[in-house]
Amino acid sequence: MTALNELSATEAAAAIAAKEITSEALTATCLERIAAREPDVEAWAHIDPDAALADARARDREAPKGPLHGVPVGFKDVIETFDMPTAYGSAIYPGHRPVADAACVALIRAAGGVILGKTVTTEFAFVNPGKTRNPHNAAHTPGGSSSGSAAAVADRMVPLALGTQTGGSVIRPASFCGAVGYKPTLGQFSYAGVKLLARSLDTLGAMARHVGDLALLRAALMGAPGSVAEMVAPPRLALCRTPWWDRADTSSHDAVEAAARQAEAAGASVGTVDLPEAFAKLEEANKTIMMYEGRRALAHEFQQHEDKLSDRLKAQMDSGAATSYADYNAAVETAHACRLHFAEIMSGVDALIVPAAVGEAPKGFETTGDATFNRPWTTMGTPCVTLPGHNGPNGLPVGAQLVANFGADDHLLAVASWVEAAMVAGN
Repeated sequence: MTALNELSATEAAAAIAAKEITSEALTATCLERIAAREPDVEAWAHIDPDAALADARARDREAPKGPLHGVPVGFKDVIETFDMPTAYGSAIYPGHRPVADAACVALIRAAGGVILGKTVTTEFAFVNPGKTRNPHNAAHTPGGSSSGSAAAVADRMVPLALGTQTGGSVIRPASFCGAVGYKPTLGQFSYAGVKLLARSLDTLGAMARHVGDLALLRAALMGAPGSVAEMVAPPRLALCRTPWWDRADTSSHDAVEAAARQAEAAGASVGTVDLPEAFAKLEEANKTIMMYEGRRALAHEFQQHEDKLSDRLKAQMDSGAATSYADYNAAVETAHACRLHFAEIMSGVDALIVPAAVGEAPKGFETTGDATFNRPWTTMGTPCVTLPGHNGPNGLPVGAQLVANFGADDHLLAVASWVEAAMVAGN
């Protein structure tokens, strides 16, 4: 029999609705897993087992409230919660208690979700690593900045966890830890009550076990359909090696090419796409926008608490203070122009298959990894899903990323679910 903490969000929600299991039993099993593994993984910034169990018992006593009824959910610690601390990964805000839930937390409560706890983030969801370790090998980074969410889902501590992405902070840690990662189209999920770093880039996303779990999340947060639509015909895919292909290692090349072969073997059409030269500017545009907007988003912290900011954050944000308004606007225009051009490129394609990361999670904790293969899509605001299924030479996960056109999230989930099944069949 499958241990309850191994269930996906979709499986758990269905079993609770059918009264085959209780939310209390599921939550208790997740807490047992956390107790056993947290000393090694360190995925959580705050957890209150008694409160989580009380929340689960309350769900068991009432009629189903929504698509996530009784399902435990973790939240990156830049997402505000009224009943538990939100420290933003910063020494400035230890024990900080917001007066209200972020919109996503309130909506998940309304959908019956059990708020399990707050997961570790890097400082202000930027570059300074947190304490979390990769659940597959504690000597390696889990990625960042949504490190705790990725590690907790991958280690079977919680079936679903929310994160944020400004560069590559959902997709890359999902790839490193072996979870399904989802960065929606920019603006699809409300950012109210989430600590902003760069308003033009920041996107609320999620880590899950299966693509179908993401539909439940979209149902809770947007009222979207609670299940993934079935493809009426195999998808039209394109392998896109991107302008940065040579910066990926063999394990990432293998993951992408294996996913393409498996999809083609299952009946998909798989062509190739080369991005125009202008798209090579998106990586630098992402950095320019992030630093320019991030330095201004943290104006209070720099003015009142600069001594409590990490040296790494201050050093990198100096470039944002020095960036001219003209250079910032040029980066924004690059993003806009490429988004329009990308719509033309995608006119006959359902999704691109591209690398999710440079390769396996790096050893050590000086860095959370390279966001090269995430920044372009974040900058254009297009939706992305990363799928696990490949391992590199050190036995660590390496994901393959699917990218669709701006606003095509429901269709992307349908394609990703189809490819997910093809990858499972092909392994």
